[in-house]
Amino acid sequence: MRLDKVYIDGFKNLKQLEVDFNETKLTTVVIGQNGAGKSNLIEAIIQVFRWVDLRKLEPRFNYRVDYRISGAQVTLSNVPNEPAIKVDGKEVKRTEFEKRKTDWFPDLVFGYYSGGSRRLESLFDGHQKRYYDAIKLEDDAAVFAQAQNERRLFYCRPIHGVMALMALFAFPDKKVTAELSSKLGITGFHSLLAHFREPWFAKNKKPAGRSPSNFWGAGGPAGRTARELQKVAFHPMALDGNAIDDYRDKQQSESQYAAFLPALKQLKEFAASFKNEREMFYALEAMDISDLIREMLVWVMRNNDTSGDVGFADLSDGERQLLMVLGLIRVSRGKRALFLLDEPDTHLNPHWQHSYLKLIDDWTDIAADADKCHIILTSHNPLTISALTRDEVRVMYNDETGRVMASAPYVDPKGLGIGGVLTDIFGMPTTLDQPTQEKIDRRNQLARSPSPSADQKRELAALNSELHHLGFTVPERNELFKRFLRAVERVELADAPILSPKEVELRDEVARQIVMKLLQKQ
Repeated sequence: MRLDKVYIDGFKNLKQLEVDFNETKLTTVVIGQNGAGKSNLIEAIIQVFRWVDLRKLEPRFNYRVDYRISGAQVTLSNVPNEPAIKVDGKEVKRTEFEKRKTDWFPDLVFGYYSGGSRRLESLFDGHQKRYYDAIKLEDDAAVFAQAQNERRLFYCRPIHGVMALMALFAFPDKKVTAELSSKLGITGFHSLLAHFREPWFAKNKKPAGRSPSNFWGAGGPAGRTARELQKVAFHPMALDGNAIDDYRDKQQSESQYAAFLPALKQLKEFAASFKNEREMFYALEAMDISDLIREMLVWVMRNNDTSGDVGFADLSDGERQLLMVLGLIRVSRGKRALFLLDEPDTHLNPHWQHSYLKLIDDWTDIAADADKCHIILTSHNPLTISALTRDEVRVMYNDETGRVMASAPYVDPKGLGIGGVLTDIFGMPTTLDQPTQEKIDRRNQLARSPSPSADQKRELAALNSELHHLGFTVPERNELFKRFLRAVERVELADAPILSPKEVELRDEVARQIVMKLLQKQ
């Protein structure tokens, strides 16, 4: 599954926007200024797939989405006078598409936003509700599996990182285990506490059916999974706890239940009920969407700490987000999946931001099927794209008319360094703070003067001295550089606007031509 091209017209600030992805690449990073429309692009793509799958909440904008899947080229469109669905260039009726949806539609479209807003998550509510209604009382494993297959849109939540990690420990793979150890420092499972709560649906049950030890009468895969955990737990117990997590609210007592797995042995006994990590993950997730889980606490062993004192909650926000993404890539193994991730690198430290996509690439090669998935993410971070080629990056920007555009940068970010990425890819006129850049602009203005006054000479000397102490050299002593400064006399960077990719390319071409002319005159 690889996105090829996307056309959006009329969604928020996206007017006749065309984005041409390189479908040969596993990952594509979409960058741009705040307000450029990166998140809007992610939302629009999700709305298209949601509409085509559920036939509910039709997008109120024009779209055309081209993607490649299982050797076929599929086009979804509502542009006037265009077929709604084309496969390999030929129109396909809706009835035929539904019959062959398993061939022509992604198995999974994942969405994730690192912030606190539910704007993106709410787009997945229809699929979530349909899935919950299908499984909540279902005791037939085949029907449960079919419901999973039909849940084609999936929103990633923090608790999924815990569940995916449990599944990885329960069904170990040598290469995956080695990658977790070498890249994340996680060497093994220590223990688990499943903290249950009385779900909302139990309020309507008679007291006899609301026993905590029977998980308040929960049925379907949620109830089955909870009881399997109960069987292998060390001294599971019922308790009463506070239902309110906010100190400002009055405490409210709720019925709760705790099941503790003290070692990997018990986790594997629990996992024996499932065929693989995907089946286990969905069983655990069924408890969460059925409102049974208050907390799922996992403690791990790390390279420098085997005590079990390190819980999943003790990991940094960046580590937890990364584990969530990596875990879902693993449990979607074998599926044709599209990942639409909005700023997933937000909470990573600079080292991991720099190696984030390399880690994703390595992990996908080891833990999944790289040719079956496409990972599209938005980012503000120059470190994230600093090792990529231009084919893996799309820059969103406003052209001179204010219209949002998207294109590849004109050079590869790889090899530019952070300063080069900021100026040549993000379009910043300078990477210096404004006061320092103003001093350099003034220094250059004085240096290019053909006949400076005595006061100007003194000011230039003072600026040179000050800039020298800041680590800047005095290149205006070079006659060729003086001539260059005169040629770009009107350029001052301190207050210059952000440049579009075309403007960056034009700037560099003009500078190159000026230098060539100066060299010819020598």
